[in-house]
Amino acid sequence: MSRDDSRRDGLMNGRLRAVLFVAVVIGAFIEVSTPHRRYGPLVDVFALAAVGVVGAAAVLGSGSAATPARQRDRLAQEPRPGTTGPICRYVTGPAAPQPQAPRLRPFLRERPTDLRVPRFGDGARAQGYPWLLPERTVQNGIAADEATVGAFTIRAASVIGPGHRCGHPAEPRQDSYRIGRSRDSRLAIVAVADGLSSAAWSDAGATTASSQAVTLLREQIETVGFGGLDAKQLYGQIAESITAHAAGRGVSTSQMATVLITAVLAEPDANGVAKAWVAWLGDSSAWTLDPRVPLWRISAGDAKDRAAAVVSNEVAGQLPDTPQLARDHYVTLAPSAALALVTDGIGDAWADPAGNVNEYFANAWRSPVPATRFTADVGFDAPQCLDDRTAVVIWNGDRA
Repeated sequence: MSRDDSRRDGLMNGRLRAVLFVAVVIGAFIEVSTPHRRYGPLVDVFALAAVGVVGAAAVLGSGSAATPARQRDRLAQEPRPGTTGPICRYVTGPAAPQPQAPRLRPFLRERPTDLRVPRFGDGARAQGYPWLLPERTVQNGIAADEATVGAFTIRAASVIGPGHRCGHPAEPRQDSYRIGRSRDSRLAIVAVADGLSSAAWSDAGATTASSQAVTLLREQIETVGFGGLDAKQLYGQIAESITAHAAGRGVSTSQMATVLITAVLAEPDANGVAKAWVAWLGDSSAWTLDPRVPLWRISAGDAKDRAAAVVSNEVAGQLPDTPQLARDHYVTLAPSAALALVTDGIGDAWADPAGNVNEYFANAWRSPVPATRFTADVGFDAPQCLDDRTAVVIWNGDRA
């Protein structure tokens, strides 16, 4: 029904009641004015009551008729559902509050470590040349490690030298290192080997020497303990392994020549002082650093005669030919002091009094640094420093 129809119905109902009310009033007036013989007053009372009842009904009827009309008007104004929608609609109450997903916090990142290699003086021209690959499959050009053994913190890295990686063809990285521990993690074991550049398979000789050194030292520790370590026996067994490896490749032992330095560090005593056993053959070297003195000091290795007009790279002993020339001694490390085993690619730069390379590394490695930063330091750029460089540093109790 439309709004006009509803209004028309309400209007007609009102007029009908008005006519009825007028008719009742006229009838009551005639009834009252007409004389009655016996019940005149009683008839007058009933006539007046009828007028009142009809008048009240007319008024109330008009209001009740108007009310449905107004309701129909409101319903007509409400939006109706589409023709494709359902006839009935289920209306739910207020939705219960849903827990919101926690807002993700942005990752907090420290400032990226500067991985540029340190440069001393004018650097080396070969440092900027592209890195090339050798003709045969060889070990990676870079190796790095980070570890904790008992009270010791260790960083290790080996980087192929600029002079080896830019030639035609490029040469393999001839340095190698291994780090290990005793079964109970109370002792740390380190080996660093440097293959001779004159030997075609020196990278294989260095790899064999370093890996066998850690394996054999672990066996000696379990057999005779820290106090019974024997350098002659150790280097003799390593020489036998290299000789066997050379025979398997069908090359002479001189083609796998390498030098080697090894160390075993025992857990610190009650005062925090640690003792290290160091054995070596050739020009790889061991250095110690007192955190109060910004200078690495050589403690083992065959130092080169830097006073000569030309510094010779000839070594006094090598594996596998002269294992009997191996020597050993003990070194003590105060709390937070460090022991470094390095090949001559680093040792020669540290030993040069004319440069400030030693001072830089003493400050840079006063305490442990991330392995990425340590590797970048090992790849330093300095004049005439073209050889492979390898360093393994062990800090006594410093977890910084």
